[in-house]
Amino acid sequence: MTELAAVALAGNILQFLEVGIKLANTARRAYKSADGYIKEDKDLLADTNRLRALLSLIHENGSTQEGYRQALMYDGLLKAVRTCDACASELTTLLNTMRMRPGVARTLESLRVSAMRRFKSGEIRDLEAKMATARSDLILVLTTSSHSKQSFVLTAVRELREQNGVLEANTTTRLESIERLIQGISPSDANAATQMITYLDNLASEVQQVKRHRNLLNSLLFPTIKQRQSAIMERHQATFNWVFSENKTGFCEWLETGNGFFWVKGKAGSGKSTLMKYLATHDQTQSRLQVWGEGRRVVKANHFFWNAGTSIQKSVTGLFQTILYQVIKICPELIDVVSNCRKDASDFALAEPWDDKELRLAFQSLSSQQALSVKFCLFIDGLDEYTAGGQRYTGTFEELLDPLRILVSSGSIKICVSSRPWNVFDNEFSKLKWQLQLEDLTRKDIRDYVKEKLGVDPVFQGLCKTDHRCSEIPDIIVQRAQGVFLWVFLVVSSLRRGLHNDDNYYNLVSRLNELPDDLEAYFRHMLETIEDVYWESTSRIFRTVIAAEQSLPLLIFHFLDQELDDTDYAITMKTRSFSTEDQREICRRSKARLNARCRDLLYVAVIAQQPGVLKYQVGFLHRTVRDFFMDTGVINDIVQQRPTQKFDPHLSLCKSTLALSKFIIMDEGFSERISHAFSLYNSIMHYARKVEETYALLKRDGKTQMVHDDLTKTFEILDELDRVNTDRLGRPNVHWTNLKQSLDHGSAQDNFLSYAIEARLSLYVEASLRKQPSELGLKRGRPLLDYVLRPTIIWPQGSSKAEQGPVIPILKLLLDHGANANTRIDIYNRRTPWELFIFKCYQRRGRMDPERIEEIGTAMELLISHGARTKGTFQPAGVHSGVELMWIVDQLGLQQHQVNIIREMVTERAKGQHFLRSIFSWVY
Repeated sequence: MTELAAVALAGNILQFLEVGIKLANTARRAYKSADGYIKEDKDLLADTNRLRALLSLIHENGSTQEGYRQALMYDGLLKAVRTCDACASELTTLLNTMRMRPGVARTLESLRVSAMRRFKSGEIRDLEAKMATARSDLILVLTTSSHSKQSFVLTAVRELREQNGVLEANTTTRLESIERLIQGISPSDANAATQMITYLDNLASEVQQVKRHRNLLNSLLFPTIKQRQSAIMERHQATFNWVFSENKTGFCEWLETGNGFFWVKGKAGSGKSTLMKYLATHDQTQSRLQVWGEGRRVVKANHFFWNAGTSIQKSVTGLFQTILYQVIKICPELIDVVSNCRKDASDFALAEPWDDKELRLAFQSLSSQQALSVKFCLFIDGLDEYTAGGQRYTGTFEELLDPLRILVSSGSIKICVSSRPWNVFDNEFSKLKWQLQLEDLTRKDIRDYVKEKLGVDPVFQGLCKTDHRCSEIPDIIVQRAQGVFLWVFLVVSSLRRGLHNDDNYYNLVSRLNELPDDLEAYFRHMLETIEDVYWESTSRIFRTVIAAEQSLPLLIFHFLDQELDDTDYAITMKTRSFSTEDQREICRRSKARLNARCRDLLYVAVIAQQPGVLKYQVGFLHRTVRDFFMDTGVINDIVQQRPTQKFDPHLSLCKSTLALSKFIIMDEGFSERISHAFSLYNSIMHYARKVEETYALLKRDGKTQMVHDDLTKTFEILDELDRVNTDRLGRPNVHWTNLKQSLDHGSAQDNFLSYAIEARLSLYVEASLRKQPSELGLKRGRPLLDYVLRPTIIWPQGSSKAEQGPVIPILKLLLDHGANANTRIDIYNRRTPWELFIFKCYQRRGRMDPERIEEIGTAMELLISHGARTKGTFQPAGVHSGVELMWIVDQLGLQQHQVNIIREMVTERAKGQHFLRSIFSWVY
């Protein structure tokens, strides 16, 4: 950041001028001494050395500090640096002539020094005045703003505040205090320089703290951290008011005096998530919690599990990161408590992704703090939607419940949870004092909702006047609902559609009687009654949403329609941007078409954190809808009865996401835009991998011809993605994938092949190397082999350091093409891909699942067989001295047969090297 570089430079210059003025003043006073020698002479030497050090620091920043050259462009800074150079040279020359020389008679030398100080006093006075003027000018620059430009110091403060605002970090008060102090300095004040140096030091210190805070928050943040909460429908205004009624549910009493868990349980579709969102954000919740706080601050945090979301949204990792992110952004004073749970708590390492063990330690540390001035109330929705990150979950939920038990064991933390009344949760929470059964409490809410939604419809009002039986319909709905709000929502939507078709009482009752009470039967009924003219399009929409495994931008469905007319539309389409009016119109049409084809089963949510057209996201209306499609295979069943054209949803997603990416600006000056753009690029890579996986499965059955064209088209889409973004960036020496670089990659010099490797696109990588084998040797910076061994996995919603092993098929491919595991990598302290790999494995020991461990063993065998170094010692982080390779292998928890193979390979290699040495010694 240029302004912060300028602040650091200004602080160094001011210190230089202060020391210089002091030196000049000391030297000028010295000539009054009778013998030419004063006690400051020794200090004079020390301060001269300090002056040199400060000047060196100013110039050292010039070659190393980010933004320094741009910083010199600020008014007064370049002039001040030049003044420092000139003054340092003059002052050093003057001081050298006025020092006592060693080895000369003391009396004569004292007389000489005294005379020189008298003779040079005028020059010293002029130099002192010159530095004082430079100091005053610089302070003026630092504290004032012109009509067209703000002081860069104040700009730096405000930029920090804006960065904190993006992350919602709570450090604004300290920055505002520094800003006021700097603005309050008067350049004419005798102590102005001293004050400014102090404030700039404070600002520099605050910068480091803010960076530390920002690094920690960034390490916890993930792209979809707020998506689920945003997507949950707001409660209807007439609902849930009862929850804050005294003695109705016990919730108010729990907030004010209770500890441990409060359990919100309810049927599928009863409105648990909507209630939890209401509770977590209501003002009464916070005010009642303050009673429990007993003078301590109470911080709320929440997490909404989402079975239909991305992997992290339905995992313990997502829970921990979401809660810690909210806690740290509100309570920056807890940074040290949390960061001490990391393997490396340095400022640089704080930006690194967390592993589950570190996250658990952080939570345990928070719960065990006795002296904290903070209490925490957590709201965790949808325990039944936890899947350990997978599509399905067959576990016991113990890995979810155990850390929650640890948290509530602290008197400073309590948790409100919601779930369906499954046995595992019933066994855990049913004996609690604090709980409510939602469907037992919402009968009046449902009646009020139905009456309001139907009652405001002028057609229904007219029907009720002409046929009083219509007024009985709301009561019929309430009776049949059995507390399931989702069923009510769908039924009311269906009846309102009928009213718009001028249905009379008999039509409405018939429509109501046709609708099953069971949700799954209702969903099937909705699908089976979709008109034939819409079925081709509808089946594609549902298959696409199922395949995506996440919500999708609304515009994806605009492009999905285009595919019916032109299968190559995404490749031939030109890049351009939408006008605001175009965006509105396309979104309006797409939403209308979705509603017509999908009968309320899909829902368009507005996600405020997403920019422009990306804020409109389409997903299943409810988890029960998603489960219905995923668990029953209903679409495939209906397709058997109502055939459609050949369609691969993953290939279609590649096309539509590429098309969408051509409308999104990737501005290298805006990190948020880059992040959103890469979420689309990552999605394309993810869907391409799904196409490759389908091809690999069919290859086993000898049916690859069925999807060969799909694979070829996928490769063309990937090539087009690379071409378009290369043209957009327009920088021949920098590949566009480098815009996503994280701290750990430094000068990796990424390219599209390395991006494809991290996306695990083994077939695409093979085709690329077949087409251009030299690409392996042309790569600079980080070798391709290192991407294979230590991949940053590409997921649809951003990159993730999820626990992944090496990409074995690509590893074989690169080694067969001559990749060298022993190549020294300059950006990683001359370590080799082999060393970095085994060091990473050592660091992750004990925290890898069996599949990853087997992959690591296989990779080690391949690497050693292709010449990876086995001789000598290795020194992973945390090991105080070098150790042999087999010592590391024994720590990794590999399967015994793999350890035996590796040991045998190492032994055979050593024998071969010994034999060669014997031959050479005999020959020579």
